[in-house]
Amino acid sequence: MSDLSRVVEAAKRLERAVLRLEAAIEQAGPAAAGRPGLERALADAKAQYASLSQVTQTVASRLDQAIGRLDRVLEG
Repeated sequence: MSDLSRVVEAAKRLERAVLRLEAAIEQAGPAAAGRPGLERALADAKAQYASLSQVTQTVASRLDQAIGRLDRVLEG
């Protein structure tokens, strides 16, 4: 599995985890206010997801640039 594939899979897993945490907080309703650990876990997961999204975008951009250069070399 390539590094990009691992990053994409990690991003998907993290996104699913964030969705599950959000659903748990929503389901808990007012009781979630008494569980700062749950909200902290959600905030941490969202921060990790944002960071991983940034990495994924950077890698995708670099790959696009490399593919463009290869296309120009092959055409020229």
